Amino acid sequence: MRPILLPDPPSLSTGVPEIFEQGGAQNVVRRAVVIGNGFPGSENQCIGLVRALGLAENHLLYRVTRPKGGINEWLHWLPVGFHKKLDFILRHIYLYSRLMLRSKQSKYIASVPSENGGNVGLASILEADVKKIVTMARETYEKDGPLVVIACGRDTISIASSIRRLASENVFVVQIQHPRSHLNRFDMVITPRHDYYPLTPEAQEQVPRFLRSWITPREPPQDHVVLTTGALHQIDYASLRKSASAWHDEFAALPKPLVVVNIGWPRRNCRYGADLAKQLTDALLSVLDSCGSLRIALSYKTPEKVSRVIFKELGGNPKVYIWNGQEPNPYMGHLAWGDAFVVTADSVSLISEACSTGKPVYVIGADHCKWKIADFHKSLRERGVVRSFTGFEDMSESWSYPPLNDTAEAAMRVRSALAARGWSLRS
Repeated sequence: MRPILLPDPPSLSTGVPEIFEQGGAQNVVRRAVVIGNGFPGSENQCIGLVRALGLAENHLLYRVTRPKGGINEWLHWLPVGFHKKLDFILRHIYLYSRLMLRSKQSKYIASVPSENGGNVGLASILEADVKKIVTMARETYEKDGPLVVIACGRDTISIASSIRRLASENVFVVQIQHPRSHLNRFDMVITPRHDYYPLTPEAQEQVPRFLRSWITPREPPQDHVVLTTGALHQIDYASLRKSASAWHDEFAALPKPLVVVNIGWPRRNCRYGADLAKQLTDALLSVLDSCGSLRIALSYKTPEKVSRVIFKELGGNPKVYIWNGQEPNPYMGHLAWGDAFVVTADSVSLISEACSTGKPVYVIGADHCKWKIADFHKSLRERGVVRSFTGFEDMSESWSYPPLNDTAEAAMRVRSALAARGWSLRS
């Protein structure tokens, strides 16, 4: 197995016994709250930061959820709070109309259970509640110290900012991804550098003048904004070592080099279809002679028109294994044992995680991307972190680069900000 080119995680110890640290228990951070939105890509970033802060064993996960089904699929542009209230009203109107109809037909009113088997309009999962989190932060501060709150995603913005407003002396609130406005509502904002692409002259030329005032962000990053190259994640030295051991029996005997292909799905700023899938399979067939083994993983959101091409062109090749989506998911094993990676250009997270290994990463489909995602790829190429996948590569050729270390670097910035408030971290 090739060495994993990752730096050791920063030490959490200050060298001073906790009992002697100035300020006592109230100044030591031992716990975190994660506010997620139900999307793995967002929550993975929060958990990654929690791990880097040494709080993985002492955190709570809350989730902001939206109503689903029917007309709700068309209402995701609404603020989440208003969306829930509207859903509550619509459900009551619907139930009332059903009851009235049944009353006229059968002359009696029967009870009608809600869709979730509980109270109308409420989801049957743990819901992020500002009052409960604020109360916990205040009432346990003397005993357990400050609370780090980490949130990610548009639907978490109002929750996280409200917690800071109501318990600013007891919490440190980190918002991952640019909230688009009112950055001073958070103690720290961690966001990719390409989120500020709209401020560049190149981007301004692409936007009609009368629309420029509507494009966010509108101002350069403030001092409490941490800019990363890619997305935060949970991949570090320790997790890769653990995965290498866990997947040893399946991967150790595979012919080398092991090339891993990760396929995402089209996004708003990176659209593609069967044409890119055919380009990818043609390129993979061209380099197959220089591969010992080829393993392909498709996302659960990969379009059928893309996966159909992959299976048709490569499914019967003895060198190729295509993961069928069933558990266990070999993703971490792929990162630990892969010698090189080919990744579709749509996913900042997949690319960021592959680039944290220090191993060769090839990207296909960057020419399909635009706006800030195109800027992300440009920054990676300029740093020598990725290369375009053309089909003319010798996959046995090894090359390296300083691995992306965004999560650990962001954690160091959080530590510094906590120290400026007189707080320190303890796992």
